[in-house]
Amino acid sequence: MKHKIFAAAAVLVVLGGACSDGEGAASSTTAVAGSSDEVVFASGSLPETLPDTFPLPVGSSVGSTMVVSATGFTEVIVRISAEQGITTQFFEQGLRQAGFEVDNSAAVAEGWTIEFNLDGTKGDIDITEPVEGISQAVVRYNLP
Repeated sequence: MKHKIFAAAAVLVVLGGACSDGEGAASSTTAVAGSSDEVVFASGSLPETLPDTFPLPVGSSVGSTMVVSATGFTEVIVRISAEQGITTQFFEQGLRQAGFEVDNSAAVAEGWTIEFNLDGTKGDIDITEPVEGISQAVVRYNLP
């Protein structure tokens, strides 16, 4: 399953850049070769498939987003001007305060992963620090 998500993310990176209007405005496309599900790519704001209460740190920047229309699977890349530890603490606390349950929060080889759910709908956040002082959070929601 992780390989499918990685492949979809790779397509997201390639198509996500092609979808920009050059001025940071969100745009979308719905074509993904070899897929029977409609996949919508965008950037700049959280997709409607994430709950309105989903927490984001102040000053964070929403990058590429991907939504599989048939299932509601959602993936969002967010950049935060904070170290990985601070970002992790924000999401652990913010998710709980917003009514989500944090099922697991643990260090992984390349960063930190938080598994959560809202009324049984599962999600996870992989947090890394690709540049010192700048965190990246890959949010996946409505996991199978």
